[in-house]
Amino acid sequence: MSRHTIEYRDYAGPVQSDLNETLVRELTEPLIADLSPAEQGELFDLLSEAHFAHPEAYTRRDRTNDPLAFGLPELTVLLTPVMLAAMNEAVRYVVASALARGTRATANAIRRLFGHRGPDNPDTGDTLVLTDQQWSEIRRIVEQVARKGGVAADQAEVIADAVIGRGASGRTAS
Repeated sequence: MSRHTIEYRDYAGPVQSDLNETLVRELTEPLIADLSPAEQGELFDLLSEAHFAHPEAYTRRDRTNDPLAFGLPELTVLLTPVMLAAMNEAVRYVVASALARGTRATANAIRRLFGHRGPDNPDTGDTLVLTDQQWSEIRRIVEQVARKGGVAADQAEVIADAVIGRGASGRTAS
């Protein structure tokens, strides 16, 4: 391992609240629009607020005391909290990788890295570039967080594809 790469440890629990919640929401919302359109709008906002208030709750396996729990747990998994946790961990990895290289990871650079373009994301010249190995690590992180959140393996792969796909489009776009 060179001095410019880091080894990301396995996801061990709830995400830290030191990341910019607005950034993570911005990166996650278009993914939810693609993967779970029913969770858009006000529901996304409510689920996001609940997630950031208690980020560890999305991994809770015992929901029998939850007044909203019913029937099969597979039917009650909402993607928004899982996607927020996965994107939060992906951003943490990107920031840590940038710091290991002595590079600053600005919010605008992270937005562009994950494919966000437009008037709300001006080109400030900040650029982040990840290697294929780093994108593979992000895929692994996203899949691991999704599985920990109760998502089936095939759905975890779809979530990782969405995150990586937006990032890949961010890499190749000018």
